[in-house]
Amino acid sequence: MRIEIFRASSLLPRAFSLLPECAFVRAACVCCFALALLAPSLLSAETIPAGTVLEVRLQQPISSYSTHKGTKITGVLISPVNESGRILLPLGTTIEGTVVDIRKVGVGVVHETAQIHLVFNQLVLSDGQTFPLQSRLTSVENARESVDKEGRIQGIRSTSTLSHRTSGVVGTLAFGDPIAAIFTTAASTSVLRFSEPEISLPAGTEMLTQVTATVVLPQENIETIPPIVSTPAGKQDLGKLVRSLPFRTYTKGANVPSDLTNLIFIGNADALQRAFQASGWEPVDTLTAQSTYSTVRSVAENQGYRRAPMSTLLLADDAPEFAYAKTLNTFSKRHHLRIWQMSPTWQGQTVWTSSSTHDIGIGFSKKNKTFIHLIDTHIDNERAKVVNDMIFTGCVTGVQLVSRPWVPQDAKNGTDEALITDGKIAVLQLNDCLDPVEEPTAEDGTPLRIHGNELDRTTRQTVLTLRNNILRDNVGVMTYSGIHYLVASKKKEGPAPERTMDIEGSKYTIDQHFDPEDSYAPPSQANSKSASPAANAHALRWTPPSVELGIRSGWLGYNGGNGGAIAYFFQDKADPANALVLVLGNSLDNGWSIGGTVTLDSQKYFSHEFSYDHSFTTFNIGLAVLYTDASSPSVQTAFGFDSSGLGTSQFAYNLLINARPKTSRLRPFFAIGPSLQLMHLDDAPIKKAPAWFKLGLSNIGLISAAYNFGSTPPLEGGGIFQFGLDYGGGIRYRVTPRWMIRADFRETLTSQPDFWTKSKQDILNGLVFDSPTSITVIGPILDSALRQDRITSGVSFTF
Repeated sequence: MRIEIFRASSLLPRAFSLLPECAFVRAACVCCFALALLAPSLLSAETIPAGTVLEVRLQQPISSYSTHKGTKITGVLISPVNESGRILLPLGTTIEGTVVDIRKVGVGVVHETAQIHLVFNQLVLSDGQTFPLQSRLTSVENARESVDKEGRIQGIRSTSTLSHRTSGVVGTLAFGDPIAAIFTTAASTSVLRFSEPEISLPAGTEMLTQVTATVVLPQENIETIPPIVSTPAGKQDLGKLVRSLPFRTYTKGANVPSDLTNLIFIGNADALQRAFQASGWEPVDTLTAQSTYSTVRSVAENQGYRRAPMSTLLLADDAPEFAYAKTLNTFSKRHHLRIWQMSPTWQGQTVWTSSSTHDIGIGFSKKNKTFIHLIDTHIDNERAKVVNDMIFTGCVTGVQLVSRPWVPQDAKNGTDEALITDGKIAVLQLNDCLDPVEEPTAEDGTPLRIHGNELDRTTRQTVLTLRNNILRDNVGVMTYSGIHYLVASKKKEGPAPERTMDIEGSKYTIDQHFDPEDSYAPPSQANSKSASPAANAHALRWTPPSVELGIRSGWLGYNGGNGGAIAYFFQDKADPANALVLVLGNSLDNGWSIGGTVTLDSQKYFSHEFSYDHSFTTFNIGLAVLYTDASSPSVQTAFGFDSSGLGTSQFAYNLLINARPKTSRLRPFFAIGPSLQLMHLDDAPIKKAPAWFKLGLSNIGLISAAYNFGSTPPLEGGGIFQFGLDYGGGIRYRVTPRWMIRADFRETLTSQPDFWTKSKQDILNGLVFDSPTSITVIGPILDSALRQDRITSGVSFTF
């Protein structure tokens, strides 16, 4: 257009010289002449109004950690722009932009959250023409990140995730016991990771950006996908096919009506799978112990699980042949569909039907008394999403949108959510899909760095946790956060923007003239394809677990080294013949133990186990006095005191060396690792932090209380901290896919506990002598190293 205007303007001086002399007339003639030259371009222009939403697929990765401000970005439209029945911008139109600003978390000293501000500012048409664009990003599809009013992508705060909060809640279960606190912290952080706060948008990330100023484009002749059939006879045959297919799915077991089918694919299974793979859809995992654990981690850590399993829905008693999902980095939002193979064929080709919906959040169902995925109730949006994705791959040769007047307009799914639809079903005919248009990848194949090294990440976790404890670990902030959460949870997210489809413009081959029967009945169950149980269903149920959560109890005894003593020799300085020996001794008796374990089965023959055990045994103390004087050269008195309970809290990490691989149900093992334990008398309960620590900094209060407790003499209300070596063996047997029984023998080797040394001054202060006396301390005299033996049994729940 610009070239045409420029060439026309070269004729203006000559034409102007031929015009009348009157300035007013000449000016009017010039305007008319210019309008005449520009008229063809103006008449052929198309206008994209402000407010139009563009669906863009990013062509290169972006990371808040390593992408720089000013980086140029490119995307393609994955949904056409349709205005007044005409396609203004087709699928595949290039859109360019810039990273305006970027902020990384780094080690967490300056920022807790990451931020990326990118703007798409130019359209590139198929003929290479470029047009300026004013737009604002509104959302990143299926992402954990949010987008603010200015179009900036806001990252998550790691310390606000469910995993971090769970670690805090679990930590409170320690009830002031520092050893239990170490166990809960180590166990929870090993099972649930510290969430990654940096923003990572890989190539293929899909996002929505809104046009903020009108865009004028030249009119183009845009080719669209043709219909599958165009003749009345062909439409009638296609209508018969549609009428023969079931349209309502049911929940497995409860048989509750659920999703509606809204897609039909015609083609072989290989082409179908290649098309979905090319468009970024991934087959979901089967529900196993491993996938369950991955799902729990995804939800708790606010991280992605692209292949998260789905619940099973049945269509005419059949389970789906395929199930696909498309998401970015969150479990709560995803596009997903299920596909069933049908008995009828179309012109000798296999027919598949599918139900597709878009998960947009997680909620709690009072009816089902469980957490459920919330869907975009306008399910035609998801139908359009799948159609556009399939067309973009180049694997679709024809599309038809067929009306189904018999489909109910007020249907609800299995979780009682409305299904708003026009009732039509999209029929897509596939080619062999041997050379599809693939989703973009990094140009050089090198992944973009999304975080620092292990040292950086450890430092960041420490800094962010400390910041959170100081800024938010207090009553005021926690109360505000609770109120804010309750208010925000009641806000319902609005429906997604309406999607259009790039097929025949507004015509899209919608056949409104089918003559359905007066009443529609689904196909007879007897005529439907029999359910095809997965050949490896049994094996999948027995997939090796990743995590075991166990409890155990049993006997605890002391095998040597279960006593100690200290002696004080007092001698009269004036009369050395008068002397006294005071001996204080103790012994430890057997008892019982109870505890819990968290075991990570991350390798074939090796497992990592964190354990906490609390034992209840008996502590006996005795006293003996030997003295000499002029009247009684040798006198001895000995007596004992009442027994007291002795509590021992122990945290241990053990490396389990298994005799059989983790695929085996029976697994003998040898265990070895370090331990830390705290011994204290029942009359000296563990000290807790002062009450004012409840207002904040509870972790610091726990550490302070533990230090004070360990500094206090054990006979005067304190405790004894000891490091040791834990070793032993056992056997685990997996009874069911989710439950395991186990038996263990463990021995902990530590130094003999010294109950006397710290109490020396108090013992001496309690003695009064009539004359000056010399004092000699003998000991403490301790037996050999303390060996604690535990024989326990228990059960574990596996993921």
